[in-house]
Amino acid sequence: MQEDVVEPTKSLDELARDIRSCRKCEAVLASFGVEPRPIFRGAQDYPVVIIGQAPGITEYRNNAPFQGAAGQSLRALFESCGLADFDAKVYQTSVAKCFPGRRASSSTDRRPSALEVRNCSPFLVSQMQLLKPRLILILGSLAWEAYAAIREREEPGYCMAVFGKHRPQDLRIPDLVGRRLNWKDAVVLPMIHPAGSANGARAKHPELDLESKQMLHEELQKI
Repeated sequence: MQEDVVEPTKSLDELARDIRSCRKCEAVLASFGVEPRPIFRGAQDYPVVIIGQAPGITEYRNNAPFQGAAGQSLRALFESCGLADFDAKVYQTSVAKCFPGRRASSSTDRRPSALEVRNCSPFLVSQMQLLKPRLILILGSLAWEAYAAIREREEPGYCMAVFGKHRPQDLRIPDLVGRRLNWKDAVVLPMIHPAGSANGARAKHPELDLESKQMLHEELQKI
């Protein structure tokens, strides 16, 4: 099993260069017609991090995270919580750093494979180690699973102890959304992804969706 570690890095800028030069998934991505282009941004000054699933096609074209409708919803949510300068403050990253492409004859993005997630996992852990955030938002099922998998490797038995589930991939919305979790010194808020494709999940779990947004507002007031 690949460990969630990378070579010691002196700065966030050096880590960013390491991530952007990574070509571990190049062959996989090429088979879906895209090039490796890790997409993330942010600075170390503000202690809030968002972890999405993977860049989408709009992010790939613009070479920046959260550029589509989901990003607009996210910015509106933060603005409603009193944070207007979202892009200047919030560090934006994802579980899989590159746009995974789309399968033939599909209008939806491909879910990154387990291999792609494993290849990126050390980078995600290093980002958190360097950023030392006080608040982490994890958006969508792939991000929830990646978070739980990292915690399980750090603390075997974590999923059973916290969620009553044996494996990260067994976790569902009621296990996570509407809860405050912890990772090192950060509060972790799992949220339903703001993409339109998650509208069904929001309609099925409106109370949990609202609770997670209220928690975000409360946590941002503390920063």
